[in-house]
Amino acid sequence: MVRAHYLCRRTFTEIHRAYEERVAAYVKKSGKTRENLRLSVSETRSLFETSALDHLIDDGLERLRDFARTCFGDEDDVELYDSRVSRIYHELAILREEHRSVRNFPREGSRREFTRLFNEISEYYPERLRRVKKIFASAERRLEELLPRYAEDRILLRSAYLFRTDLWPDGSRGALARFLGKMFPDAGEAHGFLQVARSFLRAGFFDEAEECARMGVAVAGKKAQARTTRAKEVRETIAELDRLTARAAAERQALQEEASGHDG
Repeated sequence: MVRAHYLCRRTFTEIHRAYEERVAAYVKKSGKTRENLRLSVSETRSLFETSALDHLIDDGLERLRDFARTCFGDEDDVELYDSRVSRIYHELAILREEHRSVRNFPREGSRREFTRLFNEISEYYPERLRRVKKIFASAERRLEELLPRYAEDRILLRSAYLFRTDLWPDGSRGALARFLGKMFPDAGEAHGFLQVARSFLRAGFFDEAEECARMGVAVAGKKAQARTTRAKEVRETIAELDRLTARAAAERQALQEEASGHDG
């Protein structure tokens, strides 16, 4: 569910960005303000890639909605995250139907009829997109509130690290640190990196353990220098990460030597 959430948000962000770029390009081309912009039929049809909307709704949000219902459907009260995901799904499904009405507008249809339709969607499109963006942000805040429940889930911890570039393509290290900080709100992100690295080490994934520990040291380094009560704790965690790094490297070396001995 977590992975599906971030992938859906990423896809929506790309669709929204492409829409804004196309509108901005038409504004520049026309020399008019955005409020006074009037697009042609073909220009209006180009505002969204229908295939991208289909992929987000039918593949991404459909799965995310199912995951949320599986996770929270048995609870007595409706979970806010589940409710927000459903709202996003329905808002975008309506947007898609509105855009289909534009794309399927008869080429021989009257200009007056299309102008009336355009006047409706010219306000509707940006309003709907802003609303979905706000609901996504609200859903993400709720998801982050739920994360501490799963702080002991080593599959989630390791997966967040392994798939970080897929989930957070823009600055994956900082985004992962923020995610781990939400999972461990009291101990902080440095402790989160330590828990992930320990999980890899226990499972025998020494390369991942060492790499994760080094990343944790790099992320936590600046906070260790800050003059706060948390700085001392961060420095202690960094020391543990350094020790784990050395241990993971030693375990990997021992494993390589053992394998080499067998080959000999």
